[in-house]
Amino acid sequence: MRKVTLVILSGLASSLIFSVALCVAALAGEPPCLDSVRAQPSGSTILVYHDQAEWNCCATIEFSMVPAHDTLNVIETETFAVGPCHCNCCFDLSTSIVDLSPGTYLVRVLSSMGEVFGEVSVTVEVGQFTDPVLGESSQSPCGGWAIGKVNETWGYIKVLYR
Repeated sequence: MRKVTLVILSGLASSLIFSVALCVAALAGEPPCLDSVRAQPSGSTILVYHDQAEWNCCATIEFSMVPAHDTLNVIETETFAVGPCHCNCCFDLSTSIVDLSPGTYLVRVLSSMGEVFGEVSVTVEVGQFTDPVLGESSQSPCGGWAIGKVNETWGYIKVLYR
């Protein structure tokens, strides 16, 4: 009886050490996200960048915009095809605001929960004199690994913990 108990405890201890080592290895070398917001004019368009944005590894970020006078609130929302993973990643996100009238705008990037990630004042020299709308958006892969890839170590770990 003692040998069986000892073997089970030994196996549990090994599993625990392996799990802790795996988590530490996954996090090692991954600095915390630096999270910065910048924006620049391009004709009647403002290009908006949210660099090193920390979101769930399996998230696809959708953008929406709520204009309020000279403030353009760009809202980021996490969406999931299957469900969240048990990890976070630093993503580089971008979108554009098109069809702006000439003027100076405060571009504010925030989460759907109201957390303000940053704000930038931008002057548009030429414009369309129409209502602004969001243009194209993009999202970098998670930490350099494509979401859902299972042939790489980090992708495999994410799939295991879904």
